[in-house]
Amino acid sequence: MAFFGTTDDIALLHEVIAEVAPRARRLVGQYLAKGTEESIPGPAELRPAREPTTREQALKTLRATNDFPLLQVLARSAGQRIEAIEVAASADFPEGVRVHVPEKPGYPRGGRILAGTVEITGTMLQVLLDNGETWQGPPSLAELAGPP
Repeated sequence: MAFFGTTDDIALLHEVIAEVAPRARRLVGQYLAKGTEESIPGPAELRPAREPTTREQALKTLRATNDFPLLQVLARSAGQRIEAIEVAASADFPEGVRVHVPEKPGYPRGGRILAGTVEITGTMLQVLLDNGETWQGPPSLAELAGPP
């Protein structure tokens, strides 16, 4: 929890969420097969360690965790850190600022780099691209650009 809650490696955090999602869906399906929604346990009530572990140990723990409440806690730590990073990144991109964004608005980064102007800022940016199209994605993918 401490590692996922403090790392600035947003690409890794997105990988963690992508890795956990199908496992969580499978576990929820198993709970539902045995009962109702009420049978699905909530996240474990744990606090992060005072000092984060290494990246390798955090990933090893995540991959070895089959306990749904613990898996939820780890995923929640990663998700909350993603949100904090995106909120901080959005402060760098007020409306009207020029940016460069990847063609593919997600992680891993992909496609050509496109230029445009921020129309709406927040935890998701809306950018009017120079080609007239609209791009929407997380601010952590954007970079400040000069005038067109």
